[in-house]
Amino acid sequence: MTSSPDVKARPPAAAAPQPAAVAGPKPARLRWFLIQVAAVVLAGGVWWVASLLLPASTLPPPFAVLERLGTLALTADFWSAVGITIGTFAIALVICIVVGVPLGLAIGANTVATQSTRLLFDFLRTIPPVAILPLVLLVLGADFEMVLVLAVAGAIWPVLIQSIYAARQGETLLVEMSRSYRIPRTWFIRHIFVPGAIPFVMTGLRLGTTICLLLTISGELLGGAPGVGFEIANAQAYYDNTRMYAYVIVSAILGLAVNAGFWAVQRYLLRWHPSVRGEARA
Repeated sequence: MTSSPDVKARPPAAAAPQPAAVAGPKPARLRWFLIQVAAVVLAGGVWWVASLLLPASTLPPPFAVLERLGTLALTADFWSAVGITIGTFAIALVICIVVGVPLGLAIGANTVATQSTRLLFDFLRTIPPVAILPLVLLVLGADFEMVLVLAVAGAIWPVLIQSIYAARQGETLLVEMSRSYRIPRTWFIRHIFVPGAIPFVMTGLRLGTTICLLLTISGELLGGAPGVGFEIANAQAYYDNTRMYAYVIVSAILGLAVNAGFWAVQRYLLRWHPSVRGEARA
């Protein structure tokens, strides 16, 4: 009787390697938030060290400025100045959007209008808005209208120019295809033209928003109109540097708030765009 050959036991199959866990969007956002907070703390430390080397009348320490800011926040004059600045900025920005976007799209959609206005727009947008401040002060006086004209005169150009580019960037192939298939004009504008133009328009709005806020505060500062800029100039005139730096911080906070609000609106309007979807997955 023959014996069966020895059967060797096979080693168990090695388990398939598991893919490494990929950090989700929340840890990445938390990491960047902590980095930004660390940068702010570092800047505050540099400010504190510089205040030790310079006279307190020139550069007060950050804790004294923050304490003064807390005191000012309890007064009605503080919130009145902040409200005036925000209101002027908002009205100027709305004017830039209502005038700049439709006008830019209309000009960009027509080749003759684009070519005929290029030199004029290039000339006008190079004029610094501050250069017309004496004329605006003479005509309108140190008031809300003066700051409004100054802000619109500087902030409307990025919105207008980018809107022209938005209308000009439409692909000729898509336009010809829509004509060949006799696609209704309203459908073409809604589903092809507007989605392609929005990224360009939002770029102009981002630049125009920043310029609008800067010119609003600058107009109040140089022209003497009520607002945060006027409070900065008034504190400087009375050598109250702690109060002056407190309002400077307020202007920086307004800038951060405006920038954060704009990015939130842009992410919502461009939620279909690959750049925003890629940022959400990062």
